[in-house]
Amino acid sequence: MKENTYSDMDQPAYRTAYLIAGYIRGTITEKEHDELDDWVNESDNNMRLFEELTDEKNLEANLVWMDKVQTEQSYQALQQSGAFKNQTKRFKINPVWIAAASVILLAGVFFIFKNAGNRQANKNEMAKTDNTQLKPGGNRATLTFADGSTIDLAAAKNGLMKNENGADIIKLGDGILLYDPHSADESPSSIHTLSTPVGGQFQITLPDGTKVWLNAATTLKYPSRFTSNERKVEIDGEAYFEVTKNEQQPFKVVLSDSSVVTVLGTHFNVMSYNNELEKQVTLLEGSVTVTKNDDAKQLEPGTQATIQHNAIIKKTGIDTEEITGWKNGLFVFHDTPIETIMSQIERWYDAKVVFKGEIKQQFNATILRSEPLSKLLHLLELNGYVHFKIENKIIYVLP
Repeated sequence: MKENTYSDMDQPAYRTAYLIAGYIRGTITEKEHDELDDWVNESDNNMRLFEELTDEKNLEANLVWMDKVQTEQSYQALQQSGAFKNQTKRFKINPVWIAAASVILLAGVFFIFKNAGNRQANKNEMAKTDNTQLKPGGNRATLTFADGSTIDLAAAKNGLMKNENGADIIKLGDGILLYDPHSADESPSSIHTLSTPVGGQFQITLPDGTKVWLNAATTLKYPSRFTSNERKVEIDGEAYFEVTKNEQQPFKVVLSDSSVVTVLGTHFNVMSYNNELEKQVTLLEGSVTVTKNDDAKQLEPGTQATIQHNAIIKKTGIDTEEITGWKNGLFVFHDTPIETIMSQIERWYDAKVVFKGEIKQQFNATILRSEPLSKLLHLLELNGYVHFKIENKIIYVLP
C-alpha cells in the first residue's frame, strides 16, 4: 500500500490527524502508536479530543459529511488502493469506523483547532470530575528499629537522622534513605524494618551498597550492618534490587512464603504480596537461584520464577519493561488483564475495587503513576471495553 502523504508532514495538527486515522484503520505501526499514546497523555484536552474523534456516533456523522464532499468515484478509488484494509489484531474497531477513517484527516484538523480555544474550560471540567479522595501515592515510609521506636520518613528532615549500631542513617532527599556503616565499629548489628503503606514508595541503600526500591504496601527487614558470612534480608510486598557484588558474602532475599533468592551481584524484581496467588522473581541482569523447599531454579536475564504452593515454574521471554515500570514511575500494561491492572491501582491509590461483570479483553497503556485517578481510568476506558464508577473510595469496574 502506498504510504499516506500525511505521515511525514511537519504540521502538528495534520500529523495528529494522520495518527488517529491510522489508529481507526488499524494501519498504525507500533512506533506510531507510541507517538499517539504520548500525544493523548500530554493533556486532558488531548485525551477528551481523542475520545471525541474516535466515538462511533461522531464518525457516523462524519460519514454523512464525507458523502457531501467526496464523489463515489474517489471513495471507490480509496477502497481499491487498500486504504481501508483490515486492521491488525491489536485494535478491534466497528466496521463503520473503518469507512470513516479517511475523513479524520480533515475532520481531525477541524476539531483540533476548534478545541484549542477551549483548553482552560476543559481543564476546569476535568477538575470537577476528579475524585479528591483517591490521590496517587508518593514517597512515604516508616523506619522501625529493634527497640520498637520509629521514624516517619516523609516528615523527617534531610541529613543525618540517627547513628544506630555502627551505621549512620541518612535521609538524602525525598524518598531516599542511606546506611553508611563505620568500618572499624565492632558494635553488634540489629534488625531494622522499612515499611511503605498503601500508596507509598521509597528507596534505600543498604550497608553493603545494595540499592532497593520498595513499591506500595511493602516491608523490608535487614540488618544495620552485614556482619555474617551472608547478607540476608526479608521482603513482603514488591521490591527491585540492585545488589552489590561480593563473592565472599552471597546476598539472600527471603520471600513471605519462605522461598529464597540467592545472588552474588545482579538486578532483579521480587513480587511477594500475601494477597496474590503467586510470587514472582524476575531477573534483568546477572544470575540468581530461586529455592523453595527442595526445588531450585536458576534464572538468566529476561526469565522469571513463578512460585505457587510448593512448585517453581521458570518462564522465558518475560516483558521486563511491564514488570519494572513502577520503579520508573509508570504503569506499563502490555496485553494485561483488567484484574492485574486493578490490583496495582488498588495499592497505589489506596482504593477498594469491586467488579460488576466479566471483562475478558486485555489492555495496552503506559501511564504516569502521578496521574489523577480520573485521568488514568479515562485512558483505560478509551477502547470501550471497560467503564468505571467511583463512590466512597470504591472503584466499580463495569463492562
